[in-house]
Amino acid sequence: MRKRLMIFGILGIGFINVIAQEIHSPAEIFKIMEKSELSYELNSLENEILPIDRSDNLNYNHYYRVSDKNQISTYQYDLDSSVQECVNEAEEYFQGKKFSQAREKYLEALEMDSSFYQVMTYVGQTYGIEGDFDKAIEWYHKTINLNYIDYMAHWFLADAYKTKGELDKAVDEITIAMILNRNNPRIVNAMNNIYELKKLKTEDWTFNPQIKIDSTGVNQVRVSYDIDWLGYAMVKALWKYEPGYKKSMGVSEGTFSSIEEKECFVSLMTSFNKKKLKKHPEFKALQMALDNDMIDEYIFYEIVLPEHPFVAYQLSADFISGIKDYVIGVRGHLK
Repeated sequence: MRKRLMIFGILGIGFINVIAQEIHSPAEIFKIMEKSELSYELNSLENEILPIDRSDNLNYNHYYRVSDKNQISTYQYDLDSSVQECVNEAEEYFQGKKFSQAREKYLEALEMDSSFYQVMTYVGQTYGIEGDFDKAIEWYHKTINLNYIDYMAHWFLADAYKTKGELDKAVDEITIAMILNRNNPRIVNAMNNIYELKKLKTEDWTFNPQIKIDSTGVNQVRVSYDIDWLGYAMVKALWKYEPGYKKSMGVSEGTFSSIEEKECFVSLMTSFNKKKLKKHPEFKALQMALDNDMIDEYIFYEIVLPEHPFVAYQLSADFISGIKDYVIGVRGHLK
């Protein structure tokens, strides 16, 4: 029986778009805080907040998905014991560098279970190791056409394209692999290598707000911030603690909406200047994303996916393509 996987807390099946709610200006945010039943204490942040190491927050290639009209359902592979035994034999051959024998076993497993798309990636890998990159590419495409979220197929396809000197295609595929498994260090290294060949930027930075917001007592909220992040911190404090604020913005508890980050960005950007844009690559990327109408792509790649990489498995191929264009066009060209 197929086990359907749901995204808890963040997306459910999709994400809410901004509909009728108006984003508040920084002046309006101040007024809401002043009139609040809560007491907001604003302080300078004493110590820098270091980026979180998310290198163990990974996706795994044990999943496939089915699209039905506007709904995407993600499932975990559930193999029959005979199929698993066949795959185990293939793995033994593979580890022993007997790639043609491994391929035969992978194909046998595929005949036994035609929905085990993952094994098609392994068939392609055996061809790639043997130097038959055209055949490898053919099999990677077969996998992707049937199961777009197979990040290994995109990753290995990128490597095959790189070997053939088709760098534009390699850039596209390694970027998609990165989106599908946002924190994987090995994909990061592969991506940096391909980007460098294409003379794209590979600067390593994360969206890391220098803010700390906590409750210090009954109806008391402390907001600590680096001055560059003041506007962002104030909005986050409202969304986290102000009674009824999230609901007033049309967002129910346990549901993600991009309107929260967009409202944060409005306040954040009021203090943007050339000095701050140069100092903070995440600010510069945000400005470029806004200029190119890629704000949702920015939010998902920089904020949602690092914390919740599995969400990528619920995103449409079109939206993932849009995120890819953001990564290449914005991150890859930061000055």
